[in-house]
Amino acid sequence: MDTVGGTAVVEDVWRVQSIWSQAADRSRTRVTRARAIALTATVTSAALGATAQLMPQSPLSGRICSFVALLAAGAVPLAARGAAADRVRQWTRLRSVSEELKSQVYVYLARLAEYRPPAGRDAELLRRTDRISAEADDLVPALRGIGPTDRPLPPVTGAADYVTGRLRRQLEGYYRPRAEDMARRGRRVERWGVALAALSALLGAAAGAFAAEEAAAWIPVVAAVSAAVVSHGAAARYAALEIQYGTTAGELERVLRWWRGCDPATDADGDLLALRVEDIVSDQNAGWMAKWTAD
Repeated sequence: MDTVGGTAVVEDVWRVQSIWSQAADRSRTRVTRARAIALTATVTSAALGATAQLMPQSPLSGRICSFVALLAAGAVPLAARGAAADRVRQWTRLRSVSEELKSQVYVYLARLAEYRPPAGRDAELLRRTDRISAEADDLVPALRGIGPTDRPLPPVTGAADYVTGRLRRQLEGYYRPRAEDMARRGRRVERWGVALAALSALLGAAAGAFAAEEAAAWIPVVAAVSAAVVSHGAAARYAALEIQYGTTAGELERVLRWWRGCDPATDADGDLLALRVEDIVSDQNAGWMAKWTAD
């Protein structure tokens, strides 16, 4: 039965997609939080451990610092479990299913490619949706407790709307900003690494020149913090993701330029537009998953 903006079938798929998207967001938040806690606990353990050694005049304070330092050190492996490979793999697969369902909805609404023929559009959407869901049956427990969000279907009814609502939105609202964000985060990690290396060198020079035991005690702390920061940046894969997002943005820009040259555009041009855009997004998603789950 037809409803405003599409059919009941596509609205059901859109609701299901919202569940997968929320599950992916929840999983990502847990992984990100676990990494942040592990980093904080590492820094806290190193700093308070050194502080305890430098407080012989205050045994009680020293013992408190030692206790908290050991507590923080014990929390590191526990927190790291929240960002283990299986948790990251779950997150990336949830996001992959969400994006695949979104792709099908946009192409369906635009009536392009395999969804151009009026007859059988709903059946084709259901077939593809069932295939996507069947490949992710083991992820169903991650959807527990999540209900569909109340949101309208994307306002897409043809190729022109598809360009605005899908191509340009992915290009200008996601891939370009994400590439810039990854670049900023990568530079931040690099600056922290340089600053900590300089601080370590300064402490080493002070300890050697002035026989300052206090300065020498902080050298391993700075080294541990530096290693933790660099490891955090490596785990987040900022540099690799900057390149990947930037490459995808460039490919989408080329498709957009090609489409602008299709004047007037034919039905075949519209079908090719959808195929090219969704292939680019799908390839990026597959590459993103491969990078995150490689370890």
